[in-house]
Amino acid sequence: MELETKRLIINHFDKSDIEVWAAIESDPKVREFVDNKALTFKEAKAYVLENIESYRINGYGRYAVREKSNNNLVGMCGFLNDAFGLDLGYRYSRNTWGRGIGTEAAKAVVEYGLNELGLLSIVGGVLPENIASEKILIKLGFIFEEETYFMGRLFKKYILTS
Repeated sequence: MELETKRLIINHFDKSDIEVWAAIESDPKVREFVDNKALTFKEAKAYVLENIESYRINGYGRYAVREKSNNNLVGMCGFLNDAFGLDLGYRYSRNTWGRGIGTEAAKAVVEYGLNELGLLSIVGGVLPENIASEKILIKLGFIFEEETYFMGRLFKKYILTS
């Protein structure tokens, strides 16, 4: 799988991404709206390997997002099965924030999921204070469904159906 947008290449994580992914995930601000806990190298490595396995088992996972200009890994965007259903998730290095990268990647990944993978429903969960992430879901046509608790925190659940 490889998607291309104006500025990005989106494809499978590879073992060679582990070091850069670990650097991205070691930033507590990047993880603020996940669990507010920076990942260790070992945890980041496990995350990449879990996604590589998910591609094989499920046909999807969280994908590596790279800048087209230099092929640098800057984040991830993709799908994961969780308690709410098939979740769209994304996270990016802080130096990409405010540039529209999140929306650009998520739009391509959602279109891929609906059109190529044949997904019927995608959910997105955000903490109420994560306004930037919520804006991405709304721009992509996700509809607010409910406020609920997930991992002990209040989340706003959005859904997109084909």
